[in-house]
Amino acid sequence: MRAWIGLLLTLFLCYARCELCDRGTGVCKELTATDCPVIFFIQHLIANEIKYCNEIDEIVCCPLPRNNQKKAVEPVEENRPYEKQCKHFNDIRAACHQSPFIVGGTKAAGREFPFMALIGITKRGKSEINWDCGGTLVHPRFVVTAGHCLETPETKEQRLDPNFDSPKFVVRLGELDYNSTADDAQPQDFKVINYVVHPAYNDDDDNKVENDIAIIELDRNATLNEYVAPACLPPSTGNDQQQLTAAGWGLTADAGHKSSHLLKVSLERFDDDLCEERLEVEIESRTQFCAGSINGIGDTCNGDSGGPIFVQHPRYSCLKLLIGITSFGGICGTRGRPSVYTKVYLYTDWIESIVWGE
Repeated sequence: MRAWIGLLLTLFLCYARCELCDRGTGVCKELTATDCPVIFFIQHLIANEIKYCNEIDEIVCCPLPRNNQKKAVEPVEENRPYEKQCKHFNDIRAACHQSPFIVGGTKAAGREFPFMALIGITKRGKSEINWDCGGTLVHPRFVVTAGHCLETPETKEQRLDPNFDSPKFVVRLGELDYNSTADDAQPQDFKVINYVVHPAYNDDDDNKVENDIAIIELDRNATLNEYVAPACLPPSTGNDQQQLTAAGWGLTADAGHKSSHLLKVSLERFDDDLCEERLEVEIESRTQFCAGSINGIGDTCNGDSGGPIFVQHPRYSCLKLLIGITSFGGICGTRGRPSVYTKVYLYTDWIESIVWGE
């Protein structure tokens, strides 16, 4: 009997007139690709703006076709190159390796974060590689990282003096523990043939960095497999995401040692005002955000710079969305002191123009 009542209520609700959040007129329909495609295909982008007629049965107020209908409800993001690539990588990934949920961090599992990149520096006459930064593979040939990882005193000196012997950057993908050959990893090493730091990058202030983002071009395409696969660029700001994950090979304490094993840590987003109060520095809220452990000591440290802060993709269970890039912070691992991250969404057009440009 209850089933029949539920069915009758659903039939009654469906196709009833309703009012949208913007005061426009809609019709109650089931949230499916057939009945309400304009919302179904972008529900992950407008989750807070969806008006439900019956939330339990996922019956939504679907916009009526009209001449002045806002373009925002159309799934235009699906046609962008990075969205197409993201769907493609999801289609070819047979399985993913996840473990339950770099101070307070835990060791990542092999193949857990296949988009992680190590960025190292080699100097003339030396074979040793200093792994100083992290990065994120976003395309088989391109890695996104922090601008300050590449705008070093040495690279600046080279622009002033072409004869200056600047360091050479290298990238490693598919790594887990760079001091072990017995770990669950299949590393691939690359030369860097080009890199582009954001044109508005600014590190003149000793306390902060602005537009701290850069793109590295590898000398060849990476071989994609379980150990190496790109992360997805975000289709929205991610401001509604409060629980985030960061990963890197950084210091395990401000005066500690670098971890040769990839670490991960769960972080909370800080309110901008609280962040500025704790760090005693002004942040640019349009292009930056803060995260850390409000009551604990989870944090990212030196060596995590350029590495990602990310969330689970809302549609693809084996993929992550790159929400931010580790930029700068206070004393590593101090309780309640966050780090600052570059907000990737604000730079997707710039990234797209370089990675997928003509």
